[in-house]
Amino acid sequence: MLVGFISITIHAQIPQRPSPPCLVNDLANVFSEEQRQELEQELVAFNDSTSNQIVIVTVNDLAGYDKMTFAQQIGETWGVGQKKQDNGIVILLKPKNETKGEVFIAAGYGLEGALPDAICKRIVENEMIPYFRKNDYYGGMVNALRVIMPVATGEYKYKAEKKGGNSGAGLVVVVFIIVIIFLLKRGNRGNNDFTGRGGSSGLDFWTLIMMAGMANRNHSGSWGDFSGGRGGGNDSGFGGFGGGSFGGGGAGGSW
Repeated sequence: MLVGFISITIHAQIPQRPSPPCLVNDLANVFSEEQRQELEQELVAFNDSTSNQIVIVTVNDLAGYDKMTFAQQIGETWGVGQKKQDNGIVILLKPKNETKGEVFIAAGYGLEGALPDAICKRIVENEMIPYFRKNDYYGGMVNALRVIMPVATGEYKYKAEKKGGNSGAGLVVVVFIIVIIFLLKRGNRGNNDFTGRGGSSGLDFWTLIMMAGMANRNHSGSWGDFSGGRGGGNDSGFGGFGGGSFGGGGAGGSW
C-alpha cells in the first residue's frame, strides 16, 4: 500500500504526457518558437527513420525529486521509445534560476549499450553545460543531439543486423573504421596534420564517434543544415509514443 502511494505521489509531480503528442516539451520556455519547431522537426525525422525516440523536456523545478528520478519517470509514464526495442531517450533540463541548473540524459533499456552512463556524463559535461552556463540552452541541446543521434542510430541498427539483417552495412562500417585508422596513422607520421598544427590528426573522440555513427545512419534530417529557419508550423507530424521502458541508465550534471 505504501509503495503504491509513493508511486502515485511521484507520478503526480511528473508532467502529463502531451496531447497532441510532441517530442519537444519546453515547459520552462527556454527556446524560441523557431528553435522549438526546429528541434521538433529534427527529432520527428529521426523517429521516423530509425524508430528511436528522443524527448526533450524543460521544467522550472524538479518538485523536490532528483533529476534522475524525474527523467526516468517521464520516460516510463510517457512510454518513450518502442515497446519491444525500449529505444527511447529523455533529455531533462531545468534551467538555472533561483536554484542551480540541472540536466539529465536518461536512456531506455534498449539504448543503454549505445549510451552507457560514462558516455552520457561526457556529453553532459563537454557538450551541454558549457553552453548552458552562457544561457545558450538551444546551442547546448543541439550540440548534444549531434552526438546522441548518430550514436543511438548505430547501436540500434547493429542489434537488428546481428539478428539476421543486412550484413553489407556492417562491412561498410568496418571498412570506414579501417580508413579512419589509416588516416590517423598517416597524419601522426608527418609534421602537419588535418589542422595544420602538427603532432595530432585533429580528429577527437567525438568526431570519430559521430563519423562512425553516420556511416551506419539512415536519417532523413540534416544536422549539417541545423541553423533554424526550416519552417514547419505547429503540426510536427509525430505519431505518438510507443510504450518503451527505462531501467536507470543515464547520467546528468549541474551548474
